[in-house]
Amino acid sequence: MNLQSRLAAILCAFILVAAAAPVTITGQLLAYQDGYVFFTTGDGFRLAPNVVILDEQTKQPAKHAPEPRDYARAVFNAAGEVVEIDLSNKPYPVLPLPEAAQAFAVMASTPYPNPELAPHAPTTANGVPETFTGKLVLVKFEVQVPPTTPINAQVYIATDVSGWNPQAIEMDRIDALHFVAVRRMASGTILHYLYTRGTLQTEEVGPNGLSLKPRELIVYDTDTNSTNSVVDAWADANTNNLLSQPSVFPTPYNPAPFPNLPRGTRTPDP
Repeated sequence: MNLQSRLAAILCAFILVAAAAPVTITGQLLAYQDGYVFFTTGDGFRLAPNVVILDEQTKQPAKHAPEPRDYARAVFNAAGEVVEIDLSNKPYPVLPLPEAAQAFAVMASTPYPNPELAPHAPTTANGVPETFTGKLVLVKFEVQVPPTTPINAQVYIATDVSGWNPQAIEMDRIDALHFVAVRRMASGTILHYLYTRGTLQTEEVGPNGLSLKPRELIVYDTDTNSTNSVVDAWADANTNNLLSQPSVFPTPYNPAPFPNLPRGTRTPDP
């Protein structure tokens, strides 16, 4: 066999091996139940009845069933069922659904990300994309309220996760002008929030009295995260210096109880 024939045979063998390679995807798990597995991208797949769960490092049976936030590789058979899941304690790349696996999905993510649901990926100081393990991180919120805040006021945090419930997270007062709240959140969480005094009519506003764009907090993969904020004003504050409404009526003894009426306005005769 000449060299050209040998190269042709090697190429054919490589093509056959590549064609026989199983379809796989990698990412982070959202759910594993009722015969299906879902990834955080929104993609869902049917499990084979004899699916095996392996440890990616040892290739031995995993010590626990797949759980939310686990990093995993899913291997498909020709019927489009997941026959193997390899769990890893190191992040797998979260990639768009490959074309070969799209036909297998019982629920597939959109081909183009929604910019509101998939904001820009944070990067490190060196410009490297930030990675998250999903571990629970202690997050501290601290806020300074304006001096006009009622002394008996209670302050809360409204979040997009809670559907902007104005009493979603109750804060503790630490002195006359400062409140604090501590919560555990999974790393990778991108939270949008505003401070309120318990109602939508008492949420924070800018110094000009106009509504604010919600604040944003990214929970990084550290032991603790913290944020310090300052509330400029509340929505129910008298930011426009409007004159209070009169509470008296003209009488012969007080014919002009409205000191700010335009000139020439007729008042009752004494």
